[in-house]
Amino acid sequence: MKRTFAPALAGLACLLLAPALRSQTEPLQASREGRSWVLTAAQGSARLETPDGRSLVIPLPRKAQVTSLAALDGGWAAAGSFEDEDGVRKIFVLRGSGAASRALSVPPGQEDGRYGPVLLAAEGRLAGLAWLEGDGPRSLAVRASAWSGARWEAPVAVSRPGPGSQLALTGAVLADGSWLLAWSAFDGQDDEVVWSRRAPDGAWSKAQRVAPGNEVPDIVPALTATGNGALLSWNRYDGEGYRLLLARFSGGAWHDERTVAPAGSLYPGFVDAAGRPALVYLSAVEPRAWAVLEMDASGRVLGRAAVPSPLDRPVVGFEASEVRMRWPAAAREAAAPLERKTP
Repeated sequence: MKRTFAPALAGLACLLLAPALRSQTEPLQASREGRSWVLTAAQGSARLETPDGRSLVIPLPRKAQVTSLAALDGGWAAAGSFEDEDGVRKIFVLRGSGAASRALSVPPGQEDGRYGPVLLAAEGRLAGLAWLEGDGPRSLAVRASAWSGARWEAPVAVSRPGPGSQLALTGAVLADGSWLLAWSAFDGQDDEVVWSRRAPDGAWSKAQRVAPGNEVPDIVPALTATGNGALLSWNRYDGEGYRLLLARFSGGAWHDERTVAPAGSLYPGFVDAAGRPALVYLSAVEPRAWAVLEMDASGRVLGRAAVPSPLDRPVVGFEASEVRMRWPAAAREAAAPLERKTP
């Protein structure tokens, strides 16, 4: 018998659209070799916090939404989309140092609106860009382009429009130089998290599900490279609410799918915890809090922390055995002990 999940649908659209249409006050974080950059967008501009404590104001295009930040050798890159005078959504890419920024060119061949670009960086160098392209939320394709260091290569269709929406794109570059993308795709019945990998020779694999098909929504994936593989976290509806799952990518396949947080755990995202991956998510069960799971490269949980807050996603930092969270737009800061698991 077909399962129904009507109670989940009210929040489903908001969850799916969150990464591409994020609040302008939500910060983006990027780290490399212990140096962290934080970007907080506002109407018409963004504030960039540099590793040496400076704060820069960066002009943004009209109706811009910044969706990706990367830490590079000697600086940073940011990408987002904006609405032109004809109402068409286009991509922008910025490259900067600690003192200045400039606009890069964008991949050629735009056919429809472009949304939610994701920067792909490897060893401190910009490698490429992936984005969603189409004439509306239900007809988006996944496209990608490699960066040569001077120009963008011709875009490649990673996944063409399907029977419904393709949203919440995320990506990472793995240690072997391959690219890994994941996103939510409607299969005609419900949303599934799907993935595709670009091999070092540039060939893309066919998009396929991360987990076996089911009859409930799997949405808003977050991805990070770890060691020789990657970790992926996403939300799945369990009949009462959205719980948080985790899987490990190794040897060209996904392994060890498991629940890491119960129903009411939303909006997963990875940050760097002194060289280790840390999964940050909203615990919407009262009292509302932002929670952190510190992990090793295999996804084993090493420590946990939670900071009660009614605010949007924080900037997360780690100091010894403490997790510190900041909300730049609200000028708020709080901390909690990182409770590490015993071996």
